[in-house]
Amino acid sequence: MNYFNEKCVFAGSFDPVTLGHMHVIGTCAMMFGSVIVAIGVNDAKKYTYSLDQRLEMLKKACSKYSSVTVVAFDGMLADFMRENNAVYYVRGIRNKTDEEYEEKCFKVTSKLNPDIQIMFVQCPKALVNTSSTRVRDELKKGKRVDNLVPYEIIPLLEEYNK
Repeated sequence: MNYFNEKCVFAGSFDPVTLGHMHVIGTCAMMFGSVIVAIGVNDAKKYTYSLDQRLEMLKKACSKYSSVTVVAFDGMLADFMRENNAVYYVRGIRNKTDEEYEEKCFKVTSKLNPDIQIMFVQCPKALVNTSSTRVRDELKKGKRVDNLVPYEIIPLLEEYNK
């Protein structure tokens, strides 16, 4: 199936954006005519980086893709997708645990918006252990993270972590 004229949404907290996230975004940019990378705002969750910082990092990392728009949204994903006329919800998966978790989340979202179709992008083996949590942990230890995050955001991480 050709999705080129379609729109998809890839949502997450991106705290911070990783090479795994960028793999999903790059795959979406090749498959879809329009990609919305959406940072979900959840006031109940504690983030390491502010919403503005996460938006700045994502926009910098995604600037090479003309079809990608980076936004923040508040509220339910199902409503956000409906408001943006997006049917395809893309999720990256590293392992069976990710897949099971994403399927549970999708069941809830699809009840609120039955038109949504989920698509999984399998993570390459080289990125299986890449996560935002790992990036934050490595930074706390003073370690380099250039093998975990897009090079475009390294100066921002250095600035934010002073």
